[in-house]
Amino acid sequence: MKIAMWVNGVHRDLEVPPLKRLLDVLREDLGLIGAKEGCGEGECGACAVILDGRLVNSCLLPAYRAHGRVVRTIEGLGTPEHPDPVQSAFVAEGAVQCGYCIPGLVMASRALLDEEAAPSRPRIREALAGNLCRCTGYERVVRAVERAALSPARACGAEPSPNPAADLEASPGDEVVVHVPGSLRAACEALARGGVTVVGGATDLGVLMHEEIVAPRVVLDLSRVAELHGVRREGGALVIGAATPYADLLRDADVARDLPCLHAAVRSVGAPAIQSLGTLGGNLANGSPGADAVPPLLALGARLRLVSVAGEREVAADAFFTGYRATVRRDDELVAAIVVPLPAAGTRQSFRKAGTRRAQAIAKVNLAACARIEGGVLRGVRLAAGSVGPTVILLRRTMALLEGEPAADLDRLAEAAAAAASAEVAPIDDVRSTATYRRDVTGNLVKRFVASLCEMHTR
Repeated sequence: MKIAMWVNGVHRDLEVPPLKRLLDVLREDLGLIGAKEGCGEGECGACAVILDGRLVNSCLLPAYRAHGRVVRTIEGLGTPEHPDPVQSAFVAEGAVQCGYCIPGLVMASRALLDEEAAPSRPRIREALAGNLCRCTGYERVVRAVERAALSPARACGAEPSPNPAADLEASPGDEVVVHVPGSLRAACEALARGGVTVVGGATDLGVLMHEEIVAPRVVLDLSRVAELHGVRREGGALVIGAATPYADLLRDADVARDLPCLHAAVRSVGAPAIQSLGTLGGNLANGSPGADAVPPLLALGARLRLVSVAGEREVAADAFFTGYRATVRRDDELVAAIVVPLPAAGTRQSFRKAGTRRAQAIAKVNLAACARIEGGVLRGVRLAAGSVGPTVILLRRTMALLEGEPAADLDRLAEAAAAAASAEVAPIDDVRSTATYRRDVTGNLVKRFVASLCEMHTR
């Protein structure tokens, strides 16, 4: 496939296999070896580059996704004579050791400072969460970012503007056919022809190809379908385009204000380089019982808008999953939008996740919860848990136990709800956790939420 992109300010025309990783294109075709092969699954950050101003893992990005885009690698940040302030700060703070992980850490730091001129220390740590380093020690890296934030802006020439509408041209002999439509209608028509692997952010595809689990022959990429992007108000709901990257949701003021449990869940999905690419629609269609962004949708009573050439329909988020990685979506349908009703005034929302570490962890258990106290009783109680069964589930029996109960009895209800939630889930033992642990944690998370309602009631 013929692709064209700007790399470190230079226009590059290439002919490469469309699913070749951007990491390999940079290293093998362009000789830019600063980005490193680490985990190959988007967890270590050694391959990080900046794409159209956002940090991404180049090991997960198929080459066709870079067509018409602007790529910056560590080679494009500065020169030995005129280094980028981040590079100078890393040297000054002793934040450079073996150098294998340093390019990714520098690119993550640069991406952060391009977005925030004076980030707080917690914000710096959050931005670096997707980068692993065994040699340097993160405290020195954090100090380097703080030092760079005090430096004058780097002298970097004006970069070209990306051209996301640039046409893709298939090359003779391409083993993989890639469709990158610009309209929802064209996407549905391509899907209707069958045999298609649908891609939103491509983060899952990159991992599955790396592990040689899949080898797609026809790819339908939704990243440039304008109708599938953005957040808008529609009646009494927020409508989220299914191909909207997590990073856009985190920046959306309406989501942060009106749907704080969804905002918190999205923040826990991967790290910034994953959030730049991953999508809410992909998290749903993937059908993983451990998906972090899905429990809030069930707790908030969201509906999913499914579209095909035959028309459109909506299904409740809690009716979407039929089994492990199985959904009601037909083969000719796309998840086009997520319709989230605005919660009633006074609704308390919560999202909690238990994992092996604070960043880049698959949930052992996660819980989204909503409820309000109205007229002295509990109303609108909805509890959704993940990683406790073959699908994300609503804890219906526990919800029924709490709904309509007097707020004055919350202390007693917290214990009863914890026991009910623990009994309601059906977890398994696996490599990440045990069934017993998951039952206990589910109960504890429910108890903690009910206790928070008690605090709200007594204030």
